[in-house]
Amino acid sequence: MEKIAAILIFVLGCVCKCFSQDRTVRQLPANTPQVTYVGRTITNASNEVTFDWVGTYFEFKLTGQSVAMRASDTGESYYNVFVDGRLEKTFLINSRDTVITIVSNLKGNKAYHVRVQKRSEGEFGCTTIKGFMLGNKSLLDGVVSRPARFIEFIGDSFTVGYGADGTNREQDFSVETENADKTYACILARYFQTDYALIAHSGRGAARNYGDTLTSSRYTMKDAMLNTLNSDSSTRYKFDQYKPDLVIINLGSNDFSTQPIPSQTTFEKAYLRIIRQLRSVYGPEVKILCVVSRLADPVERYIAEIVERAGDTNLHHTASLKNVMNNDSDMGAAWHPGVRGQQKMATFLVPYVATVMDWSLEDRVIK
Repeated sequence: MEKIAAILIFVLGCVCKCFSQDRTVRQLPANTPQVTYVGRTITNASNEVTFDWVGTYFEFKLTGQSVAMRASDTGESYYNVFVDGRLEKTFLINSRDTVITIVSNLKGNKAYHVRVQKRSEGEFGCTTIKGFMLGNKSLLDGVVSRPARFIEFIGDSFTVGYGADGTNREQDFSVETENADKTYACILARYFQTDYALIAHSGRGAARNYGDTLTSSRYTMKDAMLNTLNSDSSTRYKFDQYKPDLVIINLGSNDFSTQPIPSQTTFEKAYLRIIRQLRSVYGPEVKILCVVSRLADPVERYIAEIVERAGDTNLHHTASLKNVMNNDSDMGAAWHPGVRGQQKMATFLVPYVATVMDWSLEDRVIK
């Protein structure tokens, strides 16, 4: 452990030295207008930006070769870095104050589209961006144009990408195997070319969380969805940072996967509360699509009856995910969907989204 710590200190020192020796380095605050954050964030008086919901991302146009950021994390948070849509690298933030090189040694004097995406969930770490440092002759040039569409997902471990980078179902889960970008949610966002937000937490249900000894848990996704930070229930969200065109709810697996299961009345009450909360902040015109979990019965019947009795023309549901993926080659770590399983879920959901939203089916790969 001492050897690893020494190596990390050496690497961090080299990164800091590289940027500090370059007298042309420009410092920018975390909330500079040239950087766009997508998802739920908090900006403090020092212009630092904090977030922790899985899948939250920020992006910018970089002209030049390099950019770094100073950041801290309460635990450990893994990130994906994309340059012009292609995965460039992944990195980990797991300290109170560190400098991370986002990209370096890019070629040519051209503008690059850089996206940095939180791939792990807030349960494991909450990140604060303190500022950006631009290398020699590098600058953030303008802002990235936003898609016309936005989807918000409310879900559990399937939506956060729990174990998505795992190689087989017997592999133990580690935070490193969690990857939001591989989820059906991000695949759908790519296919329909939308911005997105993942309001999801592993093990949470609508009425009951996984493994609870009670049929109704004290704190579920109906409560967590109201927070700006997944890790801090005191950060009540004002629902003012984006307005989705579509909300996809994918809950129910944790409610019914272990005993004791909630009654229909208990489940419906919690599920309807989620829908009513969405309606109160987004209005009646936003479409809501309820995904039925792999458990099928009784979730499929319960959700169908909820939608039918609601009398809401903008509320819809899918069939069950029961036979969409197998329990062998479609699994990643810890018996959760891997890349193939997530792609199959996305493929299953594409026609539902296209129909509900009247969005065209495009000739592009679903991945």
